[in-house]
Amino acid sequence: MVRFVDWRVLVDDGFGTTPEFAQVEEHVRAGIAAIRWPSGAEDFAIRPGKHINGVKPIKDAFVEVLKGHGWEPEFRRFDAHLSFDSGTLPFAVEWETGNVSSSHRAMNRLGLGMQRRQISGGVLVLPTRDLYQHVTDRVGNFPELEPYLPLYTRWNGEPGFHYLAIVTVEHDRLDESVPRIKKGTDGRALV
Repeated sequence: MVRFVDWRVLVDDGFGTTPEFAQVEEHVRAGIAAIRWPSGAEDFAIRPGKHINGVKPIKDAFVEVLKGHGWEPEFRRFDAHLSFDSGTLPFAVEWETGNVSSSHRAMNRLGLGMQRRQISGGVLVLPTRDLYQHVTDRVGNFPELEPYLPLYTRWNGEPGFHYLAIVTVEHDRLDESVPRIKKGTDGRALV
């Protein structure tokens, strides 16, 4: 499985203690834990090499798991969102497949979605530095985004800003014998 490393909360007005958030966290963690490589393996092994593996198939597999939990993909340009029976605004998730500028745009979309009262909150999933070096060159990663976190934490207390976090993930192990994860849209059957 893709290994969960950290869940860094940047904004929380108490939403993190709600039943809706408990559902979000359960689904996001399940989506991360379900990703295996190669297909059918018991864990997530990645072929070592400087930027030789793709990332989009990993994200696509994550979104497929979320869909199984009732999330809808591609909502207002977010990778997926979850609507709640309680009437609480939807919650959005993004899995980074672009460069660090794309990570900033994802964070800004999440912030704008909260400001416009379109979503209750959001999570951005990023690779650690260890995973980053083996996947698509220049893909957004936590160490590159970390210096900007004070900008996002300033949203605490702003009207409509309920919850924002960054989740970091990485591989279980390196393995020269596993195939590379194809770049682009190939290889969607990672689960």
